[in-house]
Amino acid sequence: MGMDWRGYDASGIEQLGRAGHPDIVPAEAAWRRRWVESLSLQAVVYGLPAALQYAQMCVDALAPGATPGIAKFRHERALAGPGFSAFRAPNVDTLYSSAWLDLRGQAVELRTPDFGDRYFTVQLVDAYSNALNISNRTVGSASARYWLVPAQWAETAPEGTTLVRVPTAVTWLLMRIQVIGGDVSTVHELQNAVTIAPAKGARNALGPLVDPQSVEEDWQAYFRALDAAIRLNMYPREEHAHVHQFRALGLLGREQWDPGALDPVTADGMAAGFEAAMAMLKSARRQLGADTGTRWTRVLDKGAHGHNFLARAVMNHVGLGANVTEENASFNTHVDAEGNQLGGRHGDYSLTFDVPPPNGAFWSVTLYHVETGRVFDNPLGRHCIGSANLESAGPAGSVRLVIARSDPKVPNWLPCPDDDFYLILRIYSPGDAVPRGDWLPTPVRRMAGAASRTCQ
Repeated sequence: MGMDWRGYDASGIEQLGRAGHPDIVPAEAAWRRRWVESLSLQAVVYGLPAALQYAQMCVDALAPGATPGIAKFRHERALAGPGFSAFRAPNVDTLYSSAWLDLRGQAVELRTPDFGDRYFTVQLVDAYSNALNISNRTVGSASARYWLVPAQWAETAPEGTTLVRVPTAVTWLLMRIQVIGGDVSTVHELQNAVTIAPAKGARNALGPLVDPQSVEEDWQAYFRALDAAIRLNMYPREEHAHVHQFRALGLLGREQWDPGALDPVTADGMAAGFEAAMAMLKSARRQLGADTGTRWTRVLDKGAHGHNFLARAVMNHVGLGANVTEENASFNTHVDAEGNQLGGRHGDYSLTFDVPPPNGAFWSVTLYHVETGRVFDNPLGRHCIGSANLESAGPAGSVRLVIARSDPKVPNWLPCPDDDFYLILRIYSPGDAVPRGDWLPTPVRRMAGAASRTCQ
């Protein structure tokens, strides 16, 4: 038995040796700069997931002193909070575990314990943010063994294992295990029971060291990361024509990309293209999903964007490690029912679900700062409200949440900051009504005066 990779053609990865010669670059300086700026913008849009994941791997596993290294899990032992820095917009419902695998010419065995009724997923993320899940939804909760192999693997898997072909050499394992009623010690035991073997680690140097912040802020760091990521992982054969054009930027040559080898006009154009691309991605964050007509956007194609490179870049700019919608359906909102930006300085808000989000696991609403994508640091340490921690429900199971700066003296209070914030509704193992569009979240409504202090 094997598992198929969603949304990725693993039948062949284009080899650099077939790339041929780079295209010509305009000799006239003004045109060269314009051409290079255009190509650089495209290279950021195409390659941001690969560059950011490569940079995160450097921090987690390759930098001096990084622990635990390649092919070993790093377990978060507490729920994500304001100081969580691995990626933006983390959930605060599960404990994360993370591991980076180097599958060049080798297989890795993954073993999972019996999770019982508790929600879990081991998400396999390829270098371009495509995702495959080993979860309650896909394989059930019983203990199991999986044989993770590179796409061209020709050997058979050991008896009793499920073969999983992974299309890129470097693969990110991102595990989430639900915390129920604060039982983190039980989750710690489950985290420890998930094992990777053999843990051979990286067989040779993976490339230059960069960090995620510099990749987002410095054009040279970005292109170093992109060049290294593509060298390691290649790219789908069907995207060869798109990637080939980036060789005009000095990428994917015989040696690692070197900004010192660029002429001043090319360097200036690449810097400008990078700056424009990052500004564009930041401005497009609110286009992350499709408009539902209820002031929420529904995030589509997570973990399976195909050739929608701009949507994929925006998704990863908001936060790495997004899971497929079948595993976790997500809705975002930045505005209230009138279309005004959410912000505590404008007053208090309410969110009412006459019918709670249909799910096979659980749901939650989490609040984040607009500017940083971090959860709000509040005295209660409460960053989300959902099915696992509701204080009370209304008639026929309806749910009303209150989002306010100070204690409104009503149940289900989610503290908010004075400045701008946004909300993410996550539905784990969503019910059929969610993908069909038969269930949609209702608008967030601003509460007027004393009404904000009155329990309905």
